[in-house]
Amino acid sequence: MRSRVIRIALFVALAAFYVTAATEHAKRVNTSKARGDQSGYLWDAQNVYGNWHGAAAPLLIGERNRMPVYAAFLAAFWDPALSNDEFFDRAKRWNIYLSVGLLALLAVVFAGYLPPLPATNLTLVVAFGYFIFKAGYTQSELLYYFLFFITFLLFWEMIARPGRLAVTLCRAAAAGAMAALAYLTKAALLPLLAVFLVVCGFDALRRLRSDPSGARRQLIAALVVTAVFLAVLSPYLRTNKRVFGQYFYNVNTTFYIWYDNWPQASIGTIKHGDGVGWPAMPLDDLPSASKYWREHTMTQVTARVGAGLWDMLDRSYHTYWYLKYLVLYLGAAAAVTVARRRDVSAAPRRSTAAVAFLVLYGAIYLLGIAFYAPVSGTGTSRFLIAHLTPLFFVLSLFLAREPGRHTRWTVGGATIGMPHFHLLVGVSLAVDIVFVIWPRLMTTYGGF
Repeated sequence: MRSRVIRIALFVALAAFYVTAATEHAKRVNTSKARGDQSGYLWDAQNVYGNWHGAAAPLLIGERNRMPVYAAFLAAFWDPALSNDEFFDRAKRWNIYLSVGLLALLAVVFAGYLPPLPATNLTLVVAFGYFIFKAGYTQSELLYYFLFFITFLLFWEMIARPGRLAVTLCRAAAAGAMAALAYLTKAALLPLLAVFLVVCGFDALRRLRSDPSGARRQLIAALVVTAVFLAVLSPYLRTNKRVFGQYFYNVNTTFYIWYDNWPQASIGTIKHGDGVGWPAMPLDDLPSASKYWREHTMTQVTARVGAGLWDMLDRSYHTYWYLKYLVLYLGAAAAVTVARRRDVSAAPRRSTAAVAFLVLYGAIYLLGIAFYAPVSGTGTSRFLIAHLTPLFFVLSLFLAREPGRHTRWTVGGATIGMPHFHLLVGVSLAVDIVFVIWPRLMTTYGGF
């Protein structure tokens, strides 16, 4: 009973510190709504409110750049009596509250997969490593990070731990709905969905002879995910097709990614009405994948990707506070891999599809983010952070379960293992929260 009271008191204290620090950051650092596309989301929210109350004709919310779900969240807190600055302050405050709710849900999920200390550490890394830096902003990122992780987790479960048909159907329906909500929050979910469908198909083919029922389950999972995903998105996709001529039209992935940099993109299709219809430009002038590959050498492409990868490292070091823990978790995973190399090398044979899913997912998004960096206008951080929670989660599972769980090393006559690592991470987090997070937070703009 006493330990439970202590844990509750600690949780309340940490939550209070989180809200206080994020609120101060919103007041001191995030003072301009014109920065980081925040005014765009505020404008979208006001239009959504108008649509809800019949005060405005239905609009193309977000001009097929920003997506509608987060705008709907902000619209719940808009009042026509508010000035734009007052709405900015209210929206920042509610985004902080939203972040606390999302962290609480993540904590419950982590606790369902991990022992208490690793689950607590993971929650604190997510909360104080990057969530707190982005909480006091009117941006869709935190909601997207949460929805993306839940979608990733459901996909992972269906591939790594396929269950009975009823379980598969429930997971697939939930995954399709979550994927659609994530897409309607930020249009960067399609590569993950594609990887899942490809790996499901591969796994089904692999199981055809040895496990026909398992092969059918994987095919059913792929079909149900796709059907629910498209059903939830259907109104949005139909509007896309009617107005822009493509179901999955989004200015970033349709056009901007194929420019060399943001200054070039800012005077391209955006100046020819790409947010209200198909841009009025000659076909040969429209940016596209085929046009880009015709006009660029492999050396130029490699240099672009290399610069993007460097931007990830540079911004991770100079801005948020997750890099230290990423190095710790990766170092521990590497040490376990070396110490238990036979067990680790056997894992791909036992779960080929799960390993393929992780490798393809990581490679596609890492290279895609690096390639998109020069036209983002803000660098790679906001795109990269979406994948930190899945990465930390997978590393935590690897270390908390076999082969990491019972790995031991002898150092100077003393035996150390994973419990010592988790304790080290916990102590480091305590020190950072007390001495590092506040000054770092008050000197780091987190809206990019």
